[in-house]
Amino acid sequence: MITYHALGYYGLFAALGAVLLLTLLPNGSRAHRLLSRALLTALLITAAIVGLSY
Repeated sequence: MITYHALGYYGLFAALGAVLLLTLLPNGSRAHRLLSRALLTALLITAAIVGLSY
C-alpha cells in the first residue's frame, strides 16, 4: 500500500531523475518541453495530494 509519505518520496526521486534528464536534453527540443511540463504537472499533483492529506 502506498502512503502519502511514500508518494512524496517517490515523487521526489522521479523529479530528481527528470531534472537530470532535463540537463542532458537540448533546450529547444520537443522532449525537453514535454518533460518539463510533465515534471511541473507531477510536482503540482504531488503537492496537492500531500496538502489535502492533512
